[in-house]
Amino acid sequence: MTLVPRLARRAALTVAALAALVPATSAAADPAPFGHACAPQNGVRFCPTNDLASRPHSFDGTPLDVDVTLPPTGDGPFPTILLLHGLGGTKTSFETTTGNEDYNNSFFAQHGYAVVTPTARGFGNSCGTPASRTPDCATGWTRLGDMRYEVRDIQTLVGQLVDEGVTDPHRIGSTGISYGGGFSTMLAFLKDRVRLPDGTYAPWTSPRGTPISLTAAWPRWLWSNGESIFTRNGRDPWSRTPTGVEAQAYAGGIFAVGLSGFTAPTGGDLSTDLTRWKAQLDSGRLDASVQPTLDNSYKYHGVAGVAGTPAPLLLQSGWTDALFPVGQALGAYDHIRSLSKVAPVALQLGDLGHDPGANHPKDIRAFDAQGLNFFDAWLKGGTAGDKPKPGAVTAYTTVCPRNAPAGGGPYTAGSYAALARSSLTFAGPSKAMKITSKGGDAKLAASLSPLTPTGTHCAPHALDTTNKTQFATAARGQTLLGQTVLTGRVAVRGRYGQLDARLWDLNPRTGKARLIDRGAYRLNDNFRGTFRFTLDGNGYKFAKGHRIVVELLGRDAPTYGPSPTAFSATLTKVKAMLPLR
Repeated sequence: MTLVPRLARRAALTVAALAALVPATSAAADPAPFGHACAPQNGVRFCPTNDLASRPHSFDGTPLDVDVTLPPTGDGPFPTILLLHGLGGTKTSFETTTGNEDYNNSFFAQHGYAVVTPTARGFGNSCGTPASRTPDCATGWTRLGDMRYEVRDIQTLVGQLVDEGVTDPHRIGSTGISYGGGFSTMLAFLKDRVRLPDGTYAPWTSPRGTPISLTAAWPRWLWSNGESIFTRNGRDPWSRTPTGVEAQAYAGGIFAVGLSGFTAPTGGDLSTDLTRWKAQLDSGRLDASVQPTLDNSYKYHGVAGVAGTPAPLLLQSGWTDALFPVGQALGAYDHIRSLSKVAPVALQLGDLGHDPGANHPKDIRAFDAQGLNFFDAWLKGGTAGDKPKPGAVTAYTTVCPRNAPAGGGPYTAGSYAALARSSLTFAGPSKAMKITSKGGDAKLAASLSPLTPTGTHCAPHALDTTNKTQFATAARGQTLLGQTVLTGRVAVRGRYGQLDARLWDLNPRTGKARLIDRGAYRLNDNFRGTFRFTLDGNGYKFAKGHRIVVELLGRDAPTYGPSPTAFSATLTKVKAMLPLR
């Protein structure tokens, strides 16, 4: 399995070394990023790392495979964009002129930017392949996106380019998808700092001492809470209490890709022990023994604990992204907005991202145009009118069929809260509902895994008629735009309980339903009291005459990990609230 985004079409790029053929007087004037010669390609200049021996080194001596693409003319320093690949990808992920016409190295270089495309440590020729593991790769393991290592690697490369006169230290933007989206978010929150191995901070400077600061970031398909990469507790995006339910399907996928790279032997430093992380998460017993692993994810693999004012951000997140739901972007967005209502942060939301996101081409092109304008405004001295208004949101809705060229919309608002203009609230049955750790129809649950073809939001399913914990209301053509919230009272018997919810669009004429929203909520052990459960969210229009159905369960594997022990819970006074456009 690979988590490299579908948008990333790989293309092998090779360039002959030309340095010996260039007169000395010309060579002195031409940029040579990392000492590498550049050659014309696709209307720009491409400056690759052609062999293992010429890889630049990171702060700890780890060699990194990195290419630089320059505008067709100019000596620099240039405004610079860091274009960062997805998990399991390499520097070539966005080095192409086909498939990603407006999101690749040549495209940005044609618009006047130096573009840096590194391979993250532990993958490709950054110590990932056996052939690339020269002696200086001894500890070049992947740490699955640790800001003290993988993010600092990028900052180290930028510092070298600043000293070479290639990069302007105060006109730097970062963007990427998935793994690269998370890196870009961390770079924005660090802004002008680096995170040291001991967890402390230091100023971001070049090797020669020039101060450096990230100017702006456009993270796509990002995460912000490092712990909730792997777990969900159904509360606020940055909530850690109680420890969440394992996002089992995607956690398995992440580790499958991570462990395919260069990984450390198990039993050593916790920050490198991916094998131990996986075993602990798969146990389902997320207790005190697992806390150090969760703390490591929270502190060093996300921005939830990073203080300070971030660089300007344009956050792109998918309603239908089952790996990093919209809440991941909202955690960062809400935090920044809490610091200042005029903070430069904006949102792009749509039916996109990791599976089952559809990534409709017209929506992506519209967002790409916004992204380029965003960078031009911040990195090229644009006026205030060229920049997104603080808090601004652009959203598209999920549509079917899945291969439709565009979603519904766009819908715009001055803030995320203003996207919805009303709400629909309906109650569950007056009789108590009971869930157990056995869950419902196992076959249906398996077909709803986000990593299966039937796990899309447009696939038709027959509801589990044996499950008595369902309630519904009539649809009247409403458009859901946001996160469904469930409230009620619960009495739990047992430990490691969970409340799994699905929101359906049922067509009475066909008897088939579409899965529109879902989520997992960790129940406190033997708890009695009220709950407030926030689902992942969606943008979706319910057809008039259909039924909006809420289904509650105590198990929804393999999407979420099942409880390791038997439990039951009684639910009363349950209500569903849907934010509507």
